[in-house]
Amino acid sequence: MTINQIVTLIAGILIGIAQLTYIIAVFRRNVTPSVLSWSGWALLMGAGFVSLYLEKGWQNSLTGLLISVIGCASIALIGLILKNYSLVKSDWKFLIAGTVCMVFYLATENVVATTLFAITADFILAIPTFKKAWNDPESEKTNSWIFGFTSWSLTLLISFNHDWLHVAWTLYLFAFNATMLWLSFFRKPQPRVS
Repeated sequence: MTINQIVTLIAGILIGIAQLTYIIAVFRRNVTPSVLSWSGWALLMGAGFVSLYLEKGWQNSLTGLLISVIGCASIALIGLILKNYSLVKSDWKFLIAGTVCMVFYLATENVVATTLFAITADFILAIPTFKKAWNDPESEKTNSWIFGFTSWSLTLLISFNHDWLHVAWTLYLFAFNATMLWLSFFRKPQPRVS
């Protein structure tokens, strides 16, 4: 095995552990996932994964993205089944904005546009989860953010050997996990954000 394959394997295992840790926290009702965010992430990362796979074929750096797609879909589904999910009226505007982005990039058939719009829409769908973590850090406090941050840090190290689209996805997911880690573990609770 090459060093890149070893790092990819470790990063894949860590993102799998991150997703499993979050799923366990949902089962234990320690966290309440935003069902719109997690469902949207599964769809958008899935579309981004398919786009990158069809353009470049399988690359080891896609491992974490594929595991994330499966994990996000599982988190949304398990939250719905257990009736342990967050769904507030304001979340719908983010879903609509994310859907507009998704429809736009699906119509383009351009891998660059597809990836950039997927990242943009993914971020839009993250806003309810960011708000929830900002307002109530304990509602998102789970070790899954530590595993996710570590996994995407490792993936970022090896992604520079690939094209800039892989780097863009990885950098975005690194920043997302770093933000959630900061919001849920290190930030002092503040007044609610509307």
